[in-house]
Amino acid sequence: MKKIFFAILLFLNFGVLKAQFDAQFSQYWACKNYYNPAAVGSIQSANATLINKQQWVGIPNAPKSFFVSMDMPIAGFGKKHGIGVNLLSDKIGLFNNSSVMIDYAFKIQKWGGTISLGTQLGLINESFDGTKVNIGLFEDPAHDKVDPSIPITSVQAMSFDMGVGGYFSTDKFYVGLSVTHLMQPTIDFDEKSSTFVGRQMYLTGGTSFALEESKIVFYPSVLAKTDFRFSQVDLTMRAELDERFWGGLSYRWNNAVVVLLGVRMKNIALGYAYDISTSKLFSVNGGSH
Repeated sequence: MKKIFFAILLFLNFGVLKAQFDAQFSQYWACKNYYNPAAVGSIQSANATLINKQQWVGIPNAPKSFFVSMDMPIAGFGKKHGIGVNLLSDKIGLFNNSSVMIDYAFKIQKWGGTISLGTQLGLINESFDGTKVNIGLFEDPAHDKVDPSIPITSVQAMSFDMGVGGYFSTDKFYVGLSVTHLMQPTIDFDEKSSTFVGRQMYLTGGTSFALEESKIVFYPSVLAKTDFRFSQVDLTMRAELDERFWGGLSYRWNNAVVVLLGVRMKNIALGYAYDISTSKLFSVNGGSH
């Protein structure tokens, strides 16, 4: 099962199929600017976020993701703006994906809230360790153990990338729509092998409410994404006590149940998420952290 899974990860990144570049974060509500550049500067102070994810523990070569971002609101020419930068490192199978993106958002006060229109520009880099390819995983004479479209050396290539988004927020709720990898950048490793990063669309939203005379605030939220072939939805409910401790659950449709825990200390927040697979992968992995 594990060998077949690894083989699928390898071959889905070549040929006519597109590469899966974007990482999957269960704490999506804490890194809105990863999915939507228009969300930068939505907090009225400088903000930094760091997320590390170990996915499907126990499966060899399973995804490992590291994300760090910084953003802040600024003012200029009588208008409000947001600027930010984010860096991603994502390893899956024999692939190493990384990106450096600069985000900008123009903000307008309207309808009792803030409308943000944003764009991101940057570079994506993808490398592939062809020295570890083993096409002989399939003991079948119909499978050629030498495929000219798959590199047998370590290769890497870089491409320009961009995304756009819109974001509306008030004191009580937010909603955003964005498209990443807008131009579907092509990554050419050499004359025979290449891949491309498919366009992704994201819809995010959330609100907050408290019960009367209660110190508990509830934060329901949603993240929906699609590459126009495959779609996925995360539904989340968090509860925060006394603006300090929080816990919650998420359901990733037909994929996982997520347990969330966290604590806030002044202006520093620490959170943890544990994903429990609800698919057939449940029997071969120890969850995601």
